[in-house]
Amino acid sequence: MVADFQRRVVELRFIDGVEKVEHVPYATGDQFWVRLNRPLDRRRIEDIAKKHGMALVKFGGLPSKLPRPLAELLWDGVAYVISRGMSGWAKFFVSLGFEPEGVAKIVKDAHGPYQIFIATQEEGVQILYEYLGLKYTPPAPPPKPVATPKPTVSVAVKPVPQTPSPSSVGTPPKATPSTPPAASPPKPEEEIPPPKPGAQP
Repeated sequence: MVADFQRRVVELRFIDGVEKVEHVPYATGDQFWVRLNRPLDRRRIEDIAKKHGMALVKFGGLPSKLPRPLAELLWDGVAYVISRGMSGWAKFFVSLGFEPEGVAKIVKDAHGPYQIFIATQEEGVQILYEYLGLKYTPPAPPPKPVATPKPTVSVAVKPVPQTPSPSSVGTPPKATPSTPPAASPPKPEEEIPPPKPGAQP
């Protein structure tokens, strides 16, 4: 996805070789159109794309060879797409005129003799800047969303009265058994001394 459209328009508006800069909104994603006022150096674009691990793929060849009224219904001329990771099947469908998915597209301007560079991803903008000899500055990251703190609600906690357990209701407190005093051992019976002789009873 392309970002910083306003900054890009200001940076490229008066660059030599650029005729017009447009921000074109689409339902599938906004595009950045740069109309050139001189022939595009396809070999140089291809070299820059290779440096970024991409390829310049030609498509629309078969429709362009059809009779003109029919070709206009399918595709108006030949275009190029800057894409990465083109498999064999993708190249086959491209040869039939189906447009591959890429980061940028180069088409012929219907109102002039030169091309329009259409960037659909930020990598396409970077390749365009390098082609025009400009310093590429990546877009600023979007600001992080600030989480709003939730209002704290103070909840009054009521004291919970302690209720006695059902087993303890109606039962008298247990008495601790007291130990009786130790019994003194019984005294032995006193012996009566025998009477002395000569004593009267």
